[in-house]
Amino acid sequence: MKKAPSTGRKRPARNKSGKPKNTPALGSASPSGKKGPVKNKSGKPKNTPELSAAPPGGKTRPVNNKARIPKTKPVKITPMTGADPVREAVHQALLAFGRRPTNAENLLDRFISRDFKARDRAFFQEILYGTLRWRGRIDASYERFLSEPPERLSQGVREALRIGVYQIMFMDRVPDHGAVNTSVYLAGQDKGRGARGLVNAVLRRVLREPFQPPKAIKDRLTIWESHPEWLVKRWIAHLGPEAARARCEANNSEGPVVFRANPWQGSAARLADILGEEGIATEPGRVDPDSLWMKPRAGGGYYSFSKTGSYNAGAFIIQDEASSLAARFSGVGSGQRVLDTCAAPGGKTAVMAWMAGKRGRVVAADNASSRLGRLKINCARIGAPVQVIAMDSGNPAFGDVFDTVFVDAPCSGAGVIRRHPDARWRLRENNFGCHGEEQRALLVAAAGAVKLGGWLVYSVCTNEPEETDEVALAMDGGGFVRQPAVDSLPAAAREFVGEDGALRLLPESGRGLDGFFAVRWRRVQEGS
Repeated sequence: MKKAPSTGRKRPARNKSGKPKNTPALGSASPSGKKGPVKNKSGKPKNTPELSAAPPGGKTRPVNNKARIPKTKPVKITPMTGADPVREAVHQALLAFGRRPTNAENLLDRFISRDFKARDRAFFQEILYGTLRWRGRIDASYERFLSEPPERLSQGVREALRIGVYQIMFMDRVPDHGAVNTSVYLAGQDKGRGARGLVNAVLRRVLREPFQPPKAIKDRLTIWESHPEWLVKRWIAHLGPEAARARCEANNSEGPVVFRANPWQGSAARLADILGEEGIATEPGRVDPDSLWMKPRAGGGYYSFSKTGSYNAGAFIIQDEASSLAARFSGVGSGQRVLDTCAAPGGKTAVMAWMAGKRGRVVAADNASSRLGRLKINCARIGAPVQVIAMDSGNPAFGDVFDTVFVDAPCSGAGVIRRHPDARWRLRENNFGCHGEEQRALLVAAAGAVKLGGWLVYSVCTNEPEETDEVALAMDGGGFVRQPAVDSLPAAAREFVGEDGALRLLPESGRGLDGFFAVRWRRVQEGS
């Protein structure tokens, strides 16, 4: 073999590592006496910002190396990070709620990934709803360990702490180390190593030093029962301390899934048998004989009913007993003509359609076009011959031709807080008065569609005076007199009708019902 021709240059002597001798090591002094830059594993100098490709203008700009969580593709769980897609999705949902408070159901639709299995979706909902419901207690439990005001924390770190504390305090099946580690990771994604250390230290103190309930009633309801302070003060003043406490505790209970049987297909007892055959256990309702409560699964959570044969056949609707009672209180009779002016999503419409029978005529109206489609689907599924129309409830498109006009007016929803854990944080004290003004206007407008001798019914899922008694009192007189349909209620529910003829269903009653209010008037004078 021929040797390569010599170039006349000597090759540098090499050391044992194969590197040329006398070559300065990285970070050591160069022959000139200056140290070379220390480089990282990629070979690039440390602390030097990485440059992206030059934009069209020819300038370069540093790339932000901070790890970020993609909204659509969460980081998969790994032993190194402790992250998982479900908790990351909850974290993003809570951040969105902090920026713009909205209904928790909207957050479910927006942030639950299509890739989540049923178990993942249930886990997501439990953490999201629980963190919102218990925010007052959660914040107080960790804020006592902060060395600076909580307002100085970034929103991402605060939500990571809330997620961790909720799991520690309320989810026994989640290991404490798992709750801590995942929250540490989530905080680090927002503010880096310093945030990780803070969250780790705070959550470990929460573990070691359990939070105790305050003794003063206002502090207990505000902090331990997790309600806004202004709302607690209001209820203590209006209801008294014990009733206010009972209402707050009721709001923190999880509302049951209630089946309302379709009487055109059979009784509640028959529905219970059918559901049992489909693997869904139930128990009788508390006051409405047509209602069934779903029993929770042995491992927690509830069965899925929306894909059962009985649901698709229209054998039931999902409706709390209080809502069913409010519709019954309308007193609709067989063959009547009924107008439901604020009908969507259609639960009370369905009950009144069953009361009117197949010879009756029920018109269901709503001014939200986005809700009309769901209203039509719900009525069609149960076989109710309801005419669904778009109509401005404040300007009914009918004369005085209806036997019954039902106004299920938009309201604060203060009676159904247990089903909407976000609602307590979205409420404002002036909401009640504003709703009251709108509700009076809707009632006056609807009254024009009631024929002489017919009935006007007002219903809201709240118990606040500005939306209930004050609205009803403004409607009294002027050709309308109260005439409660007590006989239309089940015997067990008649105790809820007061001497003034109003139906009051209170969350704090101990009967497991949502909060509702309803009044029924008869038109006794023309031109009113």
